[in-house]
Amino acid sequence: MENHVQKGHIVLTVKDLERSKGWYKNVFNFFNFKLAFEDEEKMYFSIDNFSLHLAVFQGHKEFVNDVFNRYRIGLHHLAIATDSKEKVDHFYKHLLKNKVTITEPPQHYPDYGDELYYAVFFNDPDGLRLEVFFEKH
Repeated sequence: MENHVQKGHIVLTVKDLERSKGWYKNVFNFFNFKLAFEDEEKMYFSIDNFSLHLAVFQGHKEFVNDVFNRYRIGLHHLAIATDSKEKVDHFYKHLLKNKVTITEPPQHYPDYGDELYYAVFFNDPDGLRLEVFFEKH
């Protein structure tokens, strides 16, 4: 049996792919996400040492007036781990510089049961909830 890392992808659907292309490229260049594929309907990002591709798809026109709610059935939020609390803080500054909507600034979340769970939460242009965190066990 061959020993290899399983890969997959997660797809986020947005209202306006053209608007979101620049936003995702700009925000996630912090983590060295590379644009793997792009056309007028979708884009895929990849990164070394990350087992998932991140894809962003154009939503259908009949849903353009829908509002994201993380408590509906479906995606609640997408979280990306970093290797230090300082990197979360540095990413937070990157978000502020790029005028990203921050919903919860970097802080410790002791209710998650870990010795240290430190995270920042923010929204994409359509209100999709995203998180960058550091976790120490």
